[in-house]
Amino acid sequence: MALSSNKMEFVKYIWKFISLVSKYRLRMAVFMVVIIFGVTLETSRSYWLKMIIDSLETRENLGLYFGIFSFSIIGGNLISALSYHLADKVLIPLAREIREKVFQKMMELDFAYHVEKNTGSLISAFRRGDGAVFNIFHNVFRELLAVMISLGVSLYLLYWVSPLMALILVGLFLINMVIIWWLIKRNLGTRREFNKAEDRVSGVIADSMINYETVKFFAAEKRERQRLGKSFDNWVKTLWNFGLTFRIMDITIGTVSGAGTLLIMWLALSGSFGVGDLVMVTGLITGFYWQFFNLFFRIRDIAKSTTDLEKYLEILDMETKVKDPKRPMKIEGLNGEIEFDKVSFLYPKNKQMVLREVSLKIKDGESVAFVGRSGAGKTTLIKLLLRFYNVSSGQIKIDGVDIKKMRKSDLRSLMGVVPQEPVMFNNSIEFNLTYGKENAKRAEIREAARKANILEFIEGLPKKWKTEVGERGIKLSGGQKQRLAIARAMLADPKILIFDEATSNLDSESEKMIQKALWEVAKKRTVIIIAHRFSTIRNVDKIVVLSNGGVVETGKHEELIKNDGIYAKLWTLQSKGKYTDKAEKLI
Repeated sequence: MALSSNKMEFVKYIWKFISLVSKYRLRMAVFMVVIIFGVTLETSRSYWLKMIIDSLETRENLGLYFGIFSFSIIGGNLISALSYHLADKVLIPLAREIREKVFQKMMELDFAYHVEKNTGSLISAFRRGDGAVFNIFHNVFRELLAVMISLGVSLYLLYWVSPLMALILVGLFLINMVIIWWLIKRNLGTRREFNKAEDRVSGVIADSMINYETVKFFAAEKRERQRLGKSFDNWVKTLWNFGLTFRIMDITIGTVSGAGTLLIMWLALSGSFGVGDLVMVTGLITGFYWQFFNLFFRIRDIAKSTTDLEKYLEILDMETKVKDPKRPMKIEGLNGEIEFDKVSFLYPKNKQMVLREVSLKIKDGESVAFVGRSGAGKTTLIKLLLRFYNVSSGQIKIDGVDIKKMRKSDLRSLMGVVPQEPVMFNNSIEFNLTYGKENAKRAEIREAARKANILEFIEGLPKKWKTEVGERGIKLSGGQKQRLAIARAMLADPKILIFDEATSNLDSESEKMIQKALWEVAKKRTVIIIAHRFSTIRNVDKIVVLSNGGVVETGKHEELIKNDGIYAKLWTLQSKGKYTDKAEKLI
């Protein structure tokens, strides 16, 4: 059953690859005409050598035969080079198209996919898959096609000399094909296991590189080396299994092909052939002996590359669960009113509800803070508002329109988000700041930076706006990244602003600068703030307290303090460092 399934996968992805190639059918037609002519010319070289030998005594047409033979050598080389050039005219744009398609699909996949993925394994799959595109194209459309043409020409010439030799060659070809197919089915399974082991090794390497600061903090370089070593244990085992299948192939194909070619040569030597015929038969059989190996190597490479292609192209088959509507609505003249109407939510693969019938209305231009302990559902509400996930039940509306009726790109363009830990691209400050608005003018960029309280810092740098921030913004401090993220959100000029615990990891001085920037950009906008530090939200229009997946309190700071509920207890804890049993039970 497993082999049958693998066979179906093999055919599926080869067929998908051919369908992608078919877009370049005109170029492919020219390429195939050239390669057919070139291989025919090369394979028939033994025939023209025979004609030269046969005409040595009479000298009749000797110059013609020698000219054709010479052209088959020199011209064949030029035609071969031309065929590679024509192949590249298809292959290079094809490889780019496939890579862009896979990358686009990966970017379109749901937030849930990106949470679960292993970056190192995915990069490894991309690298192998891109190499597989080149290998499969070269092996299928050039090398394998050349072998088949060479077989056809050889059969024709051998049949002309001796039908029995041609029949033996056909039988030899069929026997080899059966052996090759049987061996390659075994080889495919070991290749898949090796790919999994390779992905695990790549995952460990990428994980260690991304978290190198943590490794340094704990002086854990030796531990990481040991962790990599353990992942290599299985890698070595699977690679040996994979390599041994090749050695079995080499021995089997070599023995069968060698025996068959020797049989044909023995028939030629024991028959009543002239010198020219003997030279032609010897040349054809000797050449085709290596073609059998070439056929084996090409089919082996196709099989190996197909397993690499599977993980690459299977991304295209992945389902996007948070889909855009077929007839999307678009809000014109956004006011910024947001409503959560009996919203419940359960994360994929989880059994416990994170949110239970949350109902909440945020007026346009209103500033609202979500507070509560970790895991209360604050960030989940934002993820649902951005449609990273669909609600399990209930509705979320913006200006009365259900967000499920909007394109995700249109929905997210209405909002600017400053996450808890802004991650920057390994590029310049200008690139990162203008990411939400590529065509922004310099005056707009400077104004956004000014409001975010980071303009003076940027223009004080030696390279100013062209300063590289490093991978994930490593060259910037936490406060600098936060202010840059605020400027980025501000430049996009959204009507709705979301600050997800934007000051939770900052020192007091940086926090004050962020607060100043925050309230500067929040004017005349709907603002949602997720905060652990209550000092940042005293002046908001409404505070929403979440606990156990539901809204338990709403109101202004002074009102909630008077109510002496969860918010009051949390405020007391932060401001005075006291925590009562009563507060613990409430929370």
